[in-house]
Amino acid sequence: MMSQATPMMLEMEAELAQLRRRVAELEQATDALPRLREELAEQRAMNRAMLNAAAESVMVLDPLGTVLAINEVGAHRLGQPPDVILGRIIFDFLAEELVANRRRWLNEAVETKKPIQFKDGYRGVTYGHRMHPYIDPHTQVVRVAIYTRDITDSEKAILALRDSEARYRAILEDQTELICRYLPDGKLSYVNEAYARFFKKNRQDLINKNYIPHIPREDLVIIQQHIMGLSPEHPVTSFEHRVILDDGEIHWQHWTHRAIYDAAQRLTEYQAVGRNITRRKKAQEALMESERRYRSLFEDSPISLWEQDFSLIKEHFDTLARQGVTDFAAWFHEHPEDVVHCLELVGLLDVNNATLELFGATRKEELLGGLKPIFTENTYRFFRDELIALARGEQTFSQETEHLTLRGERKHVVIHLNVAPGYEETLGKVLVSVLDVTQRTQAEEQLNEQRMFLRQIIDTVPSLIFVKDRNGRFVLVNKALADLYNTTPTAMEGRTGGGFSPTDDEISIMQLEDEEVLDSQQPLFIPQRLLTSAAGVRRWFSTTKLPLKGKDQLLGVAVDITERKEAENERARLEKHFRQAQKMQALGTLAGGIAHDFNNMIFAILGFVRLALRQVDENSKAAEYLQQIQSAGMRASDLVRQILTFSRQTEQEKKPVHLLSLFKEITRMLRATLPSTIEIVQDIGPGVNESTDTILGDPTQIHQVIMNLCTNAGHAMRERGGTLTLSLGHVSLTPQQARGVVELPPGDYLDLGVRDTGHGIPPDILEQIYDPFFTTKAPGEGTGMGLSVVHGIVKNHGGSVSVDTAVGKGTHFSVRLPRLLQDPGQEERLCRIAPTGTEHVLFVDDEALLVQMAGEMLSQLGYTVTGATDPQKALDLYKQSPDKFDLVITDQTMPHLTGLELATQVLTMHPDKPVILLTGYSEAVTREVAEAAGVAEFIMKPVVEEQLAQTIRHVLDQHGRMRI
Repeated sequence: MMSQATPMMLEMEAELAQLRRRVAELEQATDALPRLREELAEQRAMNRAMLNAAAESVMVLDPLGTVLAINEVGAHRLGQPPDVILGRIIFDFLAEELVANRRRWLNEAVETKKPIQFKDGYRGVTYGHRMHPYIDPHTQVVRVAIYTRDITDSEKAILALRDSEARYRAILEDQTELICRYLPDGKLSYVNEAYARFFKKNRQDLINKNYIPHIPREDLVIIQQHIMGLSPEHPVTSFEHRVILDDGEIHWQHWTHRAIYDAAQRLTEYQAVGRNITRRKKAQEALMESERRYRSLFEDSPISLWEQDFSLIKEHFDTLARQGVTDFAAWFHEHPEDVVHCLELVGLLDVNNATLELFGATRKEELLGGLKPIFTENTYRFFRDELIALARGEQTFSQETEHLTLRGERKHVVIHLNVAPGYEETLGKVLVSVLDVTQRTQAEEQLNEQRMFLRQIIDTVPSLIFVKDRNGRFVLVNKALADLYNTTPTAMEGRTGGGFSPTDDEISIMQLEDEEVLDSQQPLFIPQRLLTSAAGVRRWFSTTKLPLKGKDQLLGVAVDITERKEAENERARLEKHFRQAQKMQALGTLAGGIAHDFNNMIFAILGFVRLALRQVDENSKAAEYLQQIQSAGMRASDLVRQILTFSRQTEQEKKPVHLLSLFKEITRMLRATLPSTIEIVQDIGPGVNESTDTILGDPTQIHQVIMNLCTNAGHAMRERGGTLTLSLGHVSLTPQQARGVVELPPGDYLDLGVRDTGHGIPPDILEQIYDPFFTTKAPGEGTGMGLSVVHGIVKNHGGSVSVDTAVGKGTHFSVRLPRLLQDPGQEERLCRIAPTGTEHVLFVDDEALLVQMAGEMLSQLGYTVTGATDPQKALDLYKQSPDKFDLVITDQTMPHLTGLELATQVLTMHPDKPVILLTGYSEAVTREVAEAAGVAEFIMKPVVEEQLAQTIRHVLDQHGRMRI
């Protein structure tokens, strides 16, 4: 029988069971201890990594300031490794001026156990600190975690922000834009001064008011749609509307509204910025109207118009430039295939109705597909020149060429290209006009044929034939009359006939005769009259003048009756000598009479040739022809200057003369005048070329020397024919050799020879050949002045003439002239520099042609030019705006008011105003007279562009220095 358990036993069993559970817990805890140690080590490593990952200083202190933990940034800032700092008092590492403040904040954090923020600074650096106290759960001791960062930039930014806010407010008030803020209920919370001023209100009348200006209903609908569409995702909207002010004036405004939301995405306010765009709206409307007008003009224009896109060509130019291409003219000449490629890059945007008609198209698409079908070989040359112009940056280009229609017809056209404004950099829009001149070209060809036929007829007649207008200017002149004055019909046409008369009485008689014929419309016969040729020979002519009905012009025919007059006069030889003296005396009057008109026309020719040269490719045939015209113009200028110089009995100005080019010119003339039985041969010595064939002299006189010698040689071979040899070689005379040559010093010479195979010169007259008026020719075949003139000219040029002749074997004249050793082109190159300017020039000349030429010439040099053909109107124009003009350039000989009188009146009003006086010829006004009147510069026409540009620049620069 089992005994019942006693309370003591039950208690012991309970304790035993509890002991067993405790043993099990200890065994379990013992098994988990390694795992807990690993987790603790991992947690510590993680904490250390998190500390070191912080970008600013982080540390943990006890209440005394002992460093329990610190990251690498904090240690670096204290200047020690973390191991050195851990376990030590933090204040040992701080500057003394920081310790007291930092210790106070640490004590406050420990005592209050609340987070604390503070900042302090050291050596210009501001630090921000955050202290976070906490209780260590194991030790129940207060610990303080401290986060420190450099807030120097932040502090500066805060100060700047405050300053910026003040400036922002000032800017708002200074803005011309209308700025306001309003609440969701429409009440204004802010308006700037511009807003109140625009609506003519006071701010007090607007703030906290629901002010809505008078806006048209349809515009209000648009505004409401924009405002209602605002959201946190799309808080900004812009729109334009009209507003009607209290005075009824309508304005356009552009507004930008921004909805402002709080953190809970609730709408708190609207901010609006507006500006008055009334002018822009009106400009847009005007632009649209202009576009409509342009489109109407474009479509309805009778001239073919194209809109083209050259942007791909511009990109191609840029690519070539990056590849090193600088000379596009040379590139396109060497790569014609690239011209074709560029043609394919042209974008055709539009054509007008006239273009469809011109090229035989029914729809625009037929032409907008490409330009190749309407191009010919000549068109490709034009397109190449066009590409070169665009590559050089030119904005306009014009040229006459030809095109094909879609039916294959050839059309002569004038094409003008203009880059549209705003597309200068991209060439995205180019306007091209095509003017059909086919009928004009055909008419010109027919007219030229008729003119050539008429010219051939009148030039064949040996009598002098001319047509004059009421002003006495030649309208038509035949070759016989032009030969009389040693010129060409073209050079005489347009000039007054009175200028060729030897005396004022003769001028008056001619004018009276012309007026009588034109007024009475009856013919007039003048039985005999003396006329003086350019060579000084006076001959008798019988003249008939007939009126041309309906033309206000007269026809004159003069028959040479000199031989008859000489046969009637037994003292012909004495009268001939007397007339010769009169001719030389009359040359001065003749030169003065023709110089003004000659020089005006030459001035115009040289000026327009220079302008034309700028418009063509310098390697083209056109440029070559223009250069030949320029050369001829300069020769004509030299001829007039020579006549003037000779008439004043002054020394002729000498310049470099190329004998080779003179030889070529004379050879062409001789082949046209000598009979075919005479062969012309050129013998150019070794080493003679364009750089070694130069002398210093008067080209016209040297031309006269060679022609006189060749004329004599041709005369010696006219019966049996023969060979005329022109030779040119180098001769160097040493001092010993020079002793055997009369009148020649040692040096380098050019030996110019004229040899014939004629009858030779007899020994008994050889010493007389250089005597004036000595001749072996029959009466009427020569004057006896040829060789005397040759001798005088050669001697004046520092040379010598020698002759080697034998009867029956021919004659050889040798002319030795000093060779010019220096570079003859240096002075010419220097003269080619044409300085530019930006001043305003008043140019006055009664010749409209010269005003046009000078205006274009000076405009291309950068000047602003105002031209006038009436001197009185020019003076009135100057009086209206004297400060507008920086320089006055005036011709001397003008109707009603001479250039000197105009200059005198200008200088009377403004003595410091520079004036340049131009003149073709004036006996009354010389350089001395002009300078005495205060004229800044006196220039004789014709003047080349470079000389005129340099003179203008010199006068303006000197005037500027005088004013300073």
